Amino acid sequence: MKKKWMGLAAGAAAAVVLTACGNDGDGDTPTYTVATDSSYVPFEFLNEETGEMEGFDIDLINEVADRVGFEIDLEVVEFDGIVSGMGTGRYDIGIAGMTITEERAENFEFSNPYYSAGLILAVRADEEEIQSIEDVDGRPVATRAATTSETYLQQNTDAEVVTFPDIVNAYQDLQAGRVDAAIYDLPNVLYYIETEGVGEMEAVGDTLTGEQYGIAFPEDSEIREDVNDALAEMMEDGTYAEIYEEWFGNEPNLDDLADSPEEAMEILAESEEEGNAEENDGEEEENAENNVEDEENADNNEE
Repeated sequence: MKKKWMGLAAGAAAAVVLTACGNDGDGDTPTYTVATDSSYVPFEFLNEETGEMEGFDIDLINEVADRVGFEIDLEVVEFDGIVSGMGTGRYDIGIAGMTITEERAENFEFSNPYYSAGLILAVRADEEEIQSIEDVDGRPVATRAATTSETYLQQNTDAEVVTFPDIVNAYQDLQAGRVDAAIYDLPNVLYYIETEGVGEMEAVGDTLTGEQYGIAFPEDSEIREDVNDALAEMMEDGTYAEIYEEWFGNEPNLDDLADSPEEAMEILAESEEEGNAEENDGEEEENAENNVEDEENADNNEE
């Protein structure tokens, strides 16, 4: 990967307004407020050496802005503030590795998907008992507040859910032994493990859920379709692949991307149903084993 992990300043999550696009601002070019998050490496983060925001999402939205023809006022806020701000129309655009979900789509709109992800579990390298999501029941598991990973834990496990406004704090608590596992989006987990968590953390189990990221817009946005057109052009002419390879070190598989937000939501729902079915199968198998043990104990007592 071309860029490496840069530590995030303590105050980086506060609202900051930056100019992130190189248009000449001659008065005829519209300016849109774009909300992003400072702590989702490698999608967006503050480079302390330069004082500038960097990442896959930042490069992507700058290229989109150049093609559509608008300038960007980049506002850096907490992730849950982006979600709520999009619903109230505070921001014109939101890009922050945001999963397309039915709940969010009730309050604002999404572009077509631009990244295919999923959740993954991380543990300390010396952890032996937790090797999959089935092993976290009753254990403290850290994640980021107001995200699909928090929802997944609440709906699919009996883990003790510990949330933080910044996912880096969740990883640090895991490294310090204050929680037994952490769960978050696959690319961010792997990036942290390969940088700040080398030798201390590892990813375990299967990728959970079929999540796809979209760019967020208020309802009836005047530029959503133009952004969709720009994304399609970038994927067609290879620009998207160039940006992707710069940040992730490999070529993207565009076949993994859904064709629309609606299809992305269907994929997510199907993956969640599969996860629930597997969990129910596991519970039924455990109950069956318990019933066999009860019957054996009853037979022994009769003897």
